[in-house]
Amino acid sequence: MLAVFAAVIGLAPAAPAATTPDTGPVHRPHGGWFTCLHDVHANLANNLIARNNGDQPMCVGSYTWGDTFTVYHSSVTRDWADFPNIYTGCEMDGSLPQLCTQGDQNPVRVSSIRSDVSSVSYYYPRSDFAGNAAYDIWFDRTGRRPQGRDNGAEIMIWLGSNDIGGPAFSRVVTIDGIQWGYITWGAFHSGHGWNYIRYWRLSGSATAVTLNLVPFFKDAERAGRLSSHWYLTGTEFGFETCFGGKGLRVRNFADRLTTR
Repeated sequence: MLAVFAAVIGLAPAAPAATTPDTGPVHRPHGGWFTCLHDVHANLANNLIARNNGDQPMCVGSYTWGDTFTVYHSSVTRDWADFPNIYTGCEMDGSLPQLCTQGDQNPVRVSSIRSDVSSVSYYYPRSDFAGNAAYDIWFDRTGRRPQGRDNGAEIMIWLGSNDIGGPAFSRVVTIDGIQWGYITWGAFHSGHGWNYIRYWRLSGSATAVTLNLVPFFKDAERAGRLSSHWYLTGTEFGFETCFGGKGLRVRNFADRLTTR
């Protein structure tokens, strides 16, 4: 995921669906939320956070406080500059404390995960956008909520991409009848190292998906890049943006995790 150095603004406990969360500098037009400020978040219903994560101009919001967001403006012109996203658990932010949803089960030891099923609907424009639509799932070697970046593994599941070339991969993995191109390397930033693992969808396409994430975890374990003794800290979905992005949308994001 993108390295972000902006300060975390507006940290507030997530609110139940029946109330409107307090999100500090996030504006509230038409009963929803809207922000053009870098690295500002909105606490949503259903124990989710939406985040304008990046360092180039982008405006994000929604007419509801539900499991959704839209990019209303983007002037991104630098590769991998922004990652507007929605998530549950914790999201890393460089050397700053992690921004976490409230009342969730994370961190969860990988060996204790019985099922982790996530669903999402998304849209990206075919013009004026270069980037991907992807899950970004983080693991730490300890059961604490880390200060800053996780030090275990990062699994990215690219559901689709636009104008960034074809997939590079070292082998093909079939999960739920879908072929994925697998590649991995050691990532390092600001004194932190972790295993980066990417699955890029090779067969078919869909803008509304339901994925069982556990087979991806098991494959990464078999490859020696993820340990069952490590801890899942957060599950995010968003758009790694290299150029443009006005009109990006996420709808109906959910992550249902059960433990043994």
